[in-house]
Amino acid sequence: MLTSETQKFRAEHPETIKDWERQLSSGECGPDLHFCFYALEAYPNLTARLDAAEYRFDFAINAYILHAKLQGQFLEDGHIGPLALEHANEALSDIYRALNEKHAEGRAAILKSLQ
Repeated sequence: MLTSETQKFRAEHPETIKDWERQLSSGECGPDLHFCFYALEAYPNLTARLDAAEYRFDFAINAYILHAKLQGQFLEDGHIGPLALEHANEALSDIYRALNEKHAEGRAAILKSLQ
């Protein structure tokens, strides 16, 4: 999830990142950030790896940045707001599902596609 675009966004918007971290820690975040964080619960292998590395909040924030990009792409492709959101949710869930795999090949393929 830490793509060059995500890294650039993080570098350019450190206060926004801190605000999102505060929102996640207090449980008071907007619906898209909430989705990016709580959708992880359906993927136990991924969640266990993130928790072991103490990286779940950062991962969810990176996913949120990617989610916004995906939603924007679906809007540009002509999908209306709710449909663009649904497609972005599905795409992110597909990424989570691939990263949840125990076998490195599946994870490597999805990570390559994000570059």
